[in-house]
Amino acid sequence: MTGPVPGNQDQPLDEASYRHHLLLLKSMHCARPVVHQGLNRFISCLTMNRDGGGISMTVYLAGKAEGFDSSEIQIKHSTNERTTA
Repeated sequence: MTGPVPGNQDQPLDEASYRHHLLLLKSMHCARPVVHQGLNRFISCLTMNRDGGGISMTVYLAGKAEGFDSSEIQIKHSTNERTTA
């Protein structure tokens, strides 16, 4: 049996990475293109893994067999989403 959940568990360890992961998930759900190597691409799959004390995400793009680290993918922001996630 596990003990009580720490009070700060709802706070991500890396806020910037967490926000980027959320935006990638939203891009996939809404079928919005992302940018990889200067080209618009669509996400076909996202995987998340524990990576030391944090979380890493691998992004699989339509038409590409290999996965890419989430840091290699840029988000295409719409004009009404620049300040929200």
